[in-house]
Amino acid sequence: MNVITAYLETMFGAYAPTAKLLEAKAELHTMMEDAYHGYLAQGLSENEAVGRVITEFGNLDELAPQLGISAEIAPPATVPAAAAVRPAVARPAPVTQEEAERYAEARRTGEPRLALAVAMFVVSPAPLIALATLTGGGAIALDPQVGVMIGLACLLVIVAVAVMMTVQRGQQLEPFVRLTTGAFTRSPGVDRWARNLAAEASPRRTTALQISIGLWILAVTPVLAMSLLAPSEVTNSWIGVAVAAMLGIVATGLLIFLPSNWATSVAETLTQAEGTEAGVGADGRRSIVGVISAFYWPLVVVAFLAWSFIGGDWGRSWIIWPIAAVLFAAISSGLHAVERYRTTRGEGAQ
Repeated sequence: MNVITAYLETMFGAYAPTAKLLEAKAELHTMMEDAYHGYLAQGLSENEAVGRVITEFGNLDELAPQLGISAEIAPPATVPAAAAVRPAVARPAPVTQEEAERYAEARRTGEPRLALAVAMFVVSPAPLIALATLTGGGAIALDPQVGVMIGLACLLVIVAVAVMMTVQRGQQLEPFVRLTTGAFTRSPGVDRWARNLAAEASPRRTTALQISIGLWILAVTPVLAMSLLAPSEVTNSWIGVAVAAMLGIVATGLLIFLPSNWATSVAETLTQAEGTEAGVGADGRRSIVGVISAFYWPLVVVAFLAWSFIGGDWGRSWIIWPIAAVLFAAISSGLHAVERYRTTRGEGAQ
């Protein structure tokens, strides 16, 4: 611990010992001491623990924004007279450990509800597709129009329930709106806690992602099997059931993966740049993929219903869904690559 104390004395020794700097030094000393004892408890030697703490916390220039002492360590500069009379802008309150833990618990308990709502959105067209092809092909002794109406009613009920679940999940996160909008000052201790939380959950998240990817790859199997192996008369009647099964497999993958992503999302929110809303870039622009997805899938539903009702071709209109899924995956991957390039270029220019 003498090494950490000496490190802090050297770090703060270049600045006048104001009350705010002394308070920041004491706070930082406490956090580094807690981290040091934590690493000792994990089995590290004293030298290893000290080295890990110093490396993790970095230098004062990096920590100043999180400790709220950027102005105290900034070099003096000539301030224009007009700027000198501007009122000081109050910094957001720092996020506390208790607040971070309550937010993490809300995300952990709310993520399964969100996953179920997303899965319901995915499978909502399944009854309509299945009933339309089964009644149209004569596999069910029911008027095709009646089958379509039943399928539409099921779709609307499923979507309505999913929307209510999404709203409930949003209400659960309302007390933490300042965190999700970035209206807080980061804290080194909370940053470290959030990263450790994500690291602990990482193995389970990786396993869930692997299983989900496997399911998404295999999702097209029912459609391929029905198209390639079944007689044409059977295919015309039951292809909708195969498409519904495909949607069900995709939804199952989402149910497995999304709940495991809560810790990573918490870490991303708590370590985001100040004033940056979760899901929004540092320059204030929302994700392009998020904007496109907001109207892409409703348009797909409209196209499916228009083709099916106006053209009366329920036996082939189902093909819209796998094509739309593949196209959206390609668009999403391309736009994510563009966003990463834009972010990397922006960071390099700074």
